[in-house]
Amino acid sequence: MISAFYGGQGSTLPSLFAASTNLWSLGLSAAQTLFDAGAIAARVEGAKAARDQAVANYRQTVLTAFQSVEDQLATIRSLAEQEVQRRAASADADRAEQLTVNQYLQGQVAYTSVVIAQVTALSARQTLSQLLLNRQSAAIALIQALGGGWHAPGDEETTTTQK
Repeated sequence: MISAFYGGQGSTLPSLFAASTNLWSLGLSAAQTLFDAGAIAARVEGAKAARDQAVANYRQTVLTAFQSVEDQLATIRSLAEQEVQRRAASADADRAEQLTVNQYLQGQVAYTSVVIAQVTALSARQTLSQLLLNRQSAAIALIQALGGGWHAPGDEETTTTQK
């Protein structure tokens, strides 16, 4: 920014000396603005660096979001594959339990075999239940990673009545 000012009062002898003083003042004012020792260039470079940092932060945020979505999709895919196997294992354990109970009722095996078959079937059912819970949690995490929210069905009614 170049600024200057000039003023005069008349054509008297003292005003001639004032004119040279005013010209010197104009020169100093222009020199101060033009030769700021690179302060303007430094501010410009600082603004460019801040912009570059903001762009890098944005890119990192986007990449992290994509990674989170991909991780959740992979988790859901893996849990879906495991679910098929866990359902089959649970059904097999239930059949084995029923067979063992039938054998016990016919007097072919001891009751401890029934208890062992029941524990095995229960364990298989618990594992399947935990897998289903993990799968639902992964679905919720995927929705969150995609930028969406999750609300219980009753939440919409309470939020609209509170407004």
